[in-house]
Amino acid sequence: MENRSKNRNYNQIVIILLLVALLLGIVWGANQQSYSLRYPDFTSFSNGDYGVSLLFDTLNHMQYPVSTMRRPIREASLNDVVLIIQPTNPGPTRAVTEDILSWVYQGGRIIYLENSIPNSIDLALSNHYASSFGGMRWYHLGMGEILTGRADLITNINLMYYPVHGEGIANALSYWNSDRILFAEYYHGFHNTPGTFSQMPVGLRLITIQLIIGGIIAAWHFGKRFGYPIPLYEELEREENEQVLVLARLYKKARR
Repeated sequence: MENRSKNRNYNQIVIILLLVALLLGIVWGANQQSYSLRYPDFTSFSNGDYGVSLLFDTLNHMQYPVSTMRRPIREASLNDVVLIIQPTNPGPTRAVTEDILSWVYQGGRIIYLENSIPNSIDLALSNHYASSFGGMRWYHLGMGEILTGRADLITNINLMYYPVHGEGIANALSYWNSDRILFAEYYHGFHNTPGTFSQMPVGLRLITIQLIIGGIIAAWHFGKRFGYPIPLYEELEREENEQVLVLARLYKKARR
């Protein structure tokens, strides 16, 4: 009876833990829409007025090979086109600008959009000739090319009313015909590739860890068995002449 009571308590705790985990998962999933609005401006993750998810989704719908990049530009392949839009973390420092230009000189292709006039790339290339393309400036550097322009012209709110700026970017990407088109979210602070667990809010991660630890403690406390114990029956092996020997002993006792 004691074992049955322990197993019953164990099953109840497991069920409670699973229900709590399921509830937390539902709440987290329901709040994902609101979390997306908290992403920084000018990121492909943000669907707010000043995000650039509309550009990303439109290019994806047009079957351009778009994805995000969480690495610095020097680690990208020269066969890719990289979009850097209003960098903030790290921002347009001298070191960042030098990395960008060095990568372009080696054969890279970049669309660099920043609201400053002139922006950091235009300042660094003030002695270089630039042609005009779709409202942007087009530089040829070494073996590569770079387009510069304003970041606010391709935000979600502006693209909905003035899609011409997005069309200019699409035309440039079509001309380059690269293997991949990378939105460089590295320059907005997204420096790692997160898994599902790391994307959870801190509070939800702590609760999940507590649930896992609680489940381990419950399993250890209530024993290793799952379900009711099954009795073990061992069958005795009989001798061939067992009945004869028994009858002989009875016969001896009877003669006494």
